[in-house]
Amino acid sequence: MTIEYKDSKRIVANEADVAVVSNRGTIDTTSSAGNTIITFTEDGTFTPTSAFDVEYLVVAGGGGGSTASAGGGAGGYRTATGFGVTAQSYVITVGAGGVAGNGSDGSDSIFSTITSVGGGGVTGGAAGNAGGSGGGGHISNKAGGVATSGQGFDGGVGSTTNGAGGGGAGAVGGSAGASSGVGGIGLSNSITGSAVYYAGGGGAGCANTENDAGIGGSGIGGNGGDQVTEATAGATNTGSGGGGGGIRSGLGRPGGNGGSGIVVIKFATSGNTYDTSAGGKPTNVQDNSILVEKDTGRRYWRTPE
Repeated sequence: MTIEYKDSKRIVANEADVAVVSNRGTIDTTSSAGNTIITFTEDGTFTPTSAFDVEYLVVAGGGGGSTASAGGGAGGYRTATGFGVTAQSYVITVGAGGVAGNGSDGSDSIFSTITSVGGGGVTGGAAGNAGGSGGGGHISNKAGGVATSGQGFDGGVGSTTNGAGGGGAGAVGGSAGASSGVGGIGLSNSITGSAVYYAGGGGAGCANTENDAGIGGSGIGGNGGDQVTEATAGATNTGSGGGGGGIRSGLGRPGGNGGSGIVVIKFATSGNTYDTSAGGKPTNVQDNSILVEKDTGRRYWRTPE
């Protein structure tokens, strides 16, 4: 069915009559000679129109740091070359970072059969959550969260008075002692044409002292907080864990959010074809007209600038 939009008119149609929004990612054909790089920083669709091999990087969202203690674990990190795709649509899911405070886990990132598991968060007073990389253990000697095999490392172990760092893609989170644990390091990857670190663990916060908090892994994991400085979030689109919050005057301070994930697909430009159409909801709606999807109740309209 073709929908024709008229000025100041109301048009009724079914959802199937309206084009579906489709994010095709950011396409780069210049950063790596002879290759096409498609980067997804939010959910989208990759649709080859022929069969070929790709290189991929799939990083899940990092875990959120806890209030008054441990750092969040990095999102699962997976990368490989020679992965075959065929002429079909592949739904891309980019995981969100975990929310700080309650130390929630990050969300999974998915490309085809490849799932990277969200980083483990840290609930106040508890062991670190399992995840792509595990969340750090809380104070009172809590254990670090367990990592997913092949995707990251465990969180560190808390001490009597300090929290531990979240695990990263490259190393276990730092266990606590007299000082708070640091975040586990991330891994460097050059799929985008230049070396970038991904999936660093969050550093842990510290109690009632300055300059004693754990730093985030590889400079992308969130830093822990202290009695003066707030914890920071994991870097956006790196899948890094959030820093743990500090303690001031006996009161816990909030941690940092986990960083969102990323999906990158790279392949030889020559001979390999894929759909670049933007898709999208109606763009030819005239001023003051309105489209109503009668089966969903959703409405789309345009007002004059």
